Amino acid sequence: MEANMCPRCGWPLAELPGSVPNNHRVSQGRLEYVRCLCGSWLTRVDGVVIGATKSQLGQAQL
Repeated sequence: MEANMCPRCGWPLAELPGSVPNNHRVSQGRLEYVRCLCGSWLTRVDGVVIGATKSQLGQAQL
């Protein structure tokens, strides 16, 4: 997955509105859940997208 873009719609994550992400500490770093403008929830570890609720085909990727 592209680390700086939503895998569902391709929106640049740096341009998402300034919402407060849901953060958790995990052994690999900082786990965040962020909502994209397309409605998909993104899962990031230390800023790298590792999953999303829906792909462009509508299939789960988590």
